[in-house]
Amino acid sequence: MEERISKKRLMKLYGVNRNTIEDWRRTKGLKMIEVSTHSKYITEKDLIEWENSQKEDS
Repeated sequence: MEERISKKRLMKLYGVNRNTIEDWRRTKGLKMIEVSTHSKYITEKDLIEWENSQKEDS
């Protein structure tokens, strides 16, 4: 099974707050899977793809 990265872990990895993660979801296409209102995650594969797409847009 592919590793799941929680929103909380993303906040630590990137040193940003919850609002920034939500902004990335709305404006930069960060694909988070919503299990419940309080539980969201992204797969490692999707995160790497998203990071690469952000590099290309720069």
